[in-house]
Amino acid sequence: MKRAVVVGAGIVGLSTALYLQKKERHVTLVDPLPPGEGTSFGNAGIISVGSVHPEATPGIWREIPRMLFRAPAPVRLRSAYLLPFLPWLMRFLMNSSQARYLQSAVAMHALSSQAMEYLEPLVREAGATQWIKRQGSLYVYGERRQFDRALQQNGLRQRLGVDCQVLRGGEVNESEPALAAGLAGALLVPGACHTVSPIKLSRSLFGLFLRRGGNFLQTRVTHFQLQGRRVVQFEAGGNRVSDEVFITAGAYSKDLARLLGSSMPLDTERGYHVVMPDPGVSLARPILFPPQGFAATSMADGLRLAGTVEFAGLLAEPDYRNTTLMVQAARRFLPELIGQGEQPWMGYRPSLPDSLPVISRSPLLDNVYFGFGHGHLGLTMAAVTGATLAAMAAEEAPPVDTTPYRIDRRY
Repeated sequence: MKRAVVVGAGIVGLSTALYLQKKERHVTLVDPLPPGEGTSFGNAGIISVGSVHPEATPGIWREIPRMLFRAPAPVRLRSAYLLPFLPWLMRFLMNSSQARYLQSAVAMHALSSQAMEYLEPLVREAGATQWIKRQGSLYVYGERRQFDRALQQNGLRQRLGVDCQVLRGGEVNESEPALAAGLAGALLVPGACHTVSPIKLSRSLFGLFLRRGGNFLQTRVTHFQLQGRRVVQFEAGGNRVSDEVFITAGAYSKDLARLLGSSMPLDTERGYHVVMPDPGVSLARPILFPPQGFAATSMADGLRLAGTVEFAGLLAEPDYRNTTLMVQAARRFLPELIGQGEQPWMGYRPSLPDSLPVISRSPLLDNVYFGFGHGHLGLTMAAVTGATLAAMAAEEAPPVDTTPYRIDRRY
């Protein structure tokens, strides 16, 4: 039986480890944090099958001054981080051409459209079905011009075959009675799902991993020993041997990939959340407020407001004014919302300038595979990513054409 090490125990790493076990691998999972307690802990819980729009939209360059000079804001670039961020930003802007935007959208859809096909079998086997709800997701717009723009962009979903329903007037409140009256409109994606507890979902998947004979090391990987075109050992609290190496460490994958000879323009979109344990409202499904940059999801421990984008790297202190911004906006859209938020949280979304993840063999090493850079869609794309990496290692046809996700692509 081949030995595989998966570096990174978030939702992508857990999914990869489980699909590798299906391919008769003995898997060791390595992470300095307990499984699921990094960025995967704090997401909005949405399995977003309707997410097909890259972040680099045509005309996005007009938003850059506002990103720099409004603080806080739904999208913010800290001025002190501008210089190190410029190379990523320039590549991002190059990806905002109409042709590159459409190309990335097709590749995003190839993954997001298969989200539940590959997650659901893991959830069932893990006995975690109580943590997944199939209620769709709702994109809400308060102003007419925002809704009109969303309707134009929705044409891309329609061309790609995503089921998306347009709600107007009273239909919005019939869908979610807690919303304020008089909103401009909403888009309902019936096929979306969500988890009411990201951490309990991760822990359930980790329990399945252990029951199948998996091994977990709570430590850091600091070194790889190479022999020709192969990794023969890795350092993780001692020298360890593995036949295959999988890097699924989210925002921390860049340094690990560099140790293995590969580079890519990975940066982090810092995201925030706050949970209101007694909110006074209950939502049937996640509600996304795209102009405000956050989502609201009723979870097992209360109402979670999660979102915003902040570019400031991995070292800067959190700016929890971002959570205040979300709470203020949520009160406008959900007038019966009460209660105070618990301790705010911040996590690191690993993002690449073309909005696509890396799901790839190493071009330099024969037993190394990469799966990271999912941006806002780690939960959505986790299982199909894991199934794809496992198929690659087993020399089987993967679920998707992996060409758009190569680590050595043109970013």
